[in-house]
Amino acid sequence: MLQSIAEFIEHRQRWFGYPLIVSMAIIAFSIALIRPDFIEQIELKSLDERFKIRGPITPDSRVVIVAIDDNSLSEIGRWPWPRDKIAEIVDNIINKYGAKAIGFDIVFSEEQANPLKESVRLLNKGGKANSQVQAWLNKHQNIGNLDAKLENSFNQHHSQIVPGYFFHLVGSDVPEQTLKRLPQFSELMQSSAMTAEFSDDAAQTIPRIAAVEGNLPQLTEAADAVGFFNSFPDSDGTVRRIPLIAELNGYIYPSLVMQTLRTFLDWPEMSVKMDVGGVSEISIGDRMIRTDHSGSMLLNHYGPGETFRHISAADLLAGRVGPDVLKDAIVFLGVTAVGVFDYRPTPYDPVFPGVEAHAAALSNILNNEEITRPGYLELVELLSVLILSLLCGSLVYHRGAVVQTLSIFGVPILIIFISLWIFSSYGLWLKASYLIMGVLMATIPITLLEYVVESRKRAFIHDAFSHYLAPEVVASLAEHPETLQLGGEERHMTAMFSDIAAFSSFSENLSPHELVHFLNLYLTAMSDIILKRGGTIDKYEGDAIIAFFGAPLDMPDHPTQCVLAALEQQNALLRLRDQWAEKGFPEVHIRIGINDGPMVVGNMGTDSYMNYTMMGDHVNLASRLEGVCKMYRVPILMSRDTYLQVREEIAATFVDRVKVIGRSQPVDLYLPLAPRDEISDADLQPHRTYEKAWSLMHQHNFDEAGKLFDKLVEEFPNNGLYEVMQARNKRYIKTPPAEGWDGVTVLKNK
Repeated sequence: MLQSIAEFIEHRQRWFGYPLIVSMAIIAFSIALIRPDFIEQIELKSLDERFKIRGPITPDSRVVIVAIDDNSLSEIGRWPWPRDKIAEIVDNIINKYGAKAIGFDIVFSEEQANPLKESVRLLNKGGKANSQVQAWLNKHQNIGNLDAKLENSFNQHHSQIVPGYFFHLVGSDVPEQTLKRLPQFSELMQSSAMTAEFSDDAAQTIPRIAAVEGNLPQLTEAADAVGFFNSFPDSDGTVRRIPLIAELNGYIYPSLVMQTLRTFLDWPEMSVKMDVGGVSEISIGDRMIRTDHSGSMLLNHYGPGETFRHISAADLLAGRVGPDVLKDAIVFLGVTAVGVFDYRPTPYDPVFPGVEAHAAALSNILNNEEITRPGYLELVELLSVLILSLLCGSLVYHRGAVVQTLSIFGVPILIIFISLWIFSSYGLWLKASYLIMGVLMATIPITLLEYVVESRKRAFIHDAFSHYLAPEVVASLAEHPETLQLGGEERHMTAMFSDIAAFSSFSENLSPHELVHFLNLYLTAMSDIILKRGGTIDKYEGDAIIAFFGAPLDMPDHPTQCVLAALEQQNALLRLRDQWAEKGFPEVHIRIGINDGPMVVGNMGTDSYMNYTMMGDHVNLASRLEGVCKMYRVPILMSRDTYLQVREEIAATFVDRVKVIGRSQPVDLYLPLAPRDEISDADLQPHRTYEKAWSLMHQHNFDEAGKLFDKLVEEFPNNGLYEVMQARNKRYIKTPPAEGWDGVTVLKNK
């Protein structure tokens, strides 16, 4: 099924190119136009992240919160407090500390019991009423009228206070008693209505009041202005905006924030204009407030709770507040004690005091810091979705993986950075989710289309060449079909040549069938190790294996991987000799030569037949070192260049300095021993002794060198290298080298 689909797409690829890009761009544009809820939710969360990335900012220091907090409840008593205590707070804020305006995030909707009236009632109920006591209590009932004390405070500061109220929305469940009180509250509130120009249809876009939970009528009458403190969280429960206006019986009423700001600004005119699309303009004096069509303002949150200055009501009552802290300030009075206050999740804080949201809104307006989405921005977003979809879809079509990756990941990241920048710098909310959606909808299908087509091409190359090329080469050709031509490239690689010692001798003792069987076992075991280490088999020449590391795929540590493969081959032979001995095969020893350096690698041959192979002087040196192993009776030799590349990971010992046939410069020979984490200092000690002996011999101190060589041969009688160098040193004792000898041994055989 999948194969059929792939063939269909490949044969009709032109149908799935630009037509697909245009189709996906139109679909993305349509989704951006519809604004589905699930993408809106994603966008809201991304807006929260922009706040967090931007970090907290400093609010207006003139906005202060007097908080009825946990300390206040501990010191003064449980909430609600007596109204005379509230009156004392109001008097202190304005008279003692000089604040300019107070907004109440509190409703005084119920009469507070008069303690003197309550005393009379209890005395009568208990049958213990004393006529003189009762007469005194009735005469002085005004002393216990705590609501009157708050009313007096409100009357005294009528132009500087804004009592708050909240309302029920049209369509919500409203208590019957609350509905009955609406006409009275409506009449009292009309003096707070705004100047407004709107039609009945336009009014449908703003919050509509069904009923009011307001203050006691006498308290409402005492103040020059009142304002609602409702906030409407988004669908996920987070407060991101706050309404500034609401409608009741054809009147537009301002919020607590608007009225408190108006009080602070010495009562400028407030007005609202609406058209068929909703609210088009809200102003207070010469300040234009940026809102959405419903008259709600997007809050530019300053930080988590208590980013604004909080003053404990208990401290204020006790006089523990500095004299200038509230001078000319805008004060919001609200409850923040745990279990009592209303809290709302915000981008910064899951438990955010509601009173602080009003403080943030007022500070936003006062400093023109509110977040906004101007009318033109939605049009810009729609056009951007369409243009970016077409542009990015075309950009990935018939392009390489780098361009496709940059388009699929780079463009969305760029969009995120741009949206964050304009948010932090200009207070604009660009709905980046739709732009990113458009980019992904256009690029991912086209990329998948390209993948299907390219996979078919790679499958063809694999089927055509896998029978006679190494798997790594086939994979490289499938990735880059353009390399199927004669020629090569220069790379820094490591070459490995290996051969079975005395192969001709023991092959004579095996039948052709046995010889082939043995070679297959041997070549498989050795080749598996090379391939496991990332090497490429160049060719087999009888019992010889020629391989290289570092091509066709890049391999930064190719010298290390090559030497590790050689060590593993020698270790594998130790185990395999016992197995092969049981089958009657002779004991096998191999010699390995390793060298790294610049080499030419690529397809060599003719137009009709080619082989992926290597060549170059450094390749020849690796071949020479394999032969030199026989002379020094060691299993592996590598050049000094390779040793310098691997010495951090692999322990090795210096062997000799020689001139091989075909090279004029001497080569230092090294014998790899083991990975450094698998060899101890004690194991390395004999090799250090050998290097010291060689150095003494190089200095013409043949007698001292001989003593060390003799000691090594005695301790390690089966070590061929020590025997070879002991014999050479004895020859030098008998026949010293010519004067000026530089310690280099010139090899006469390959």
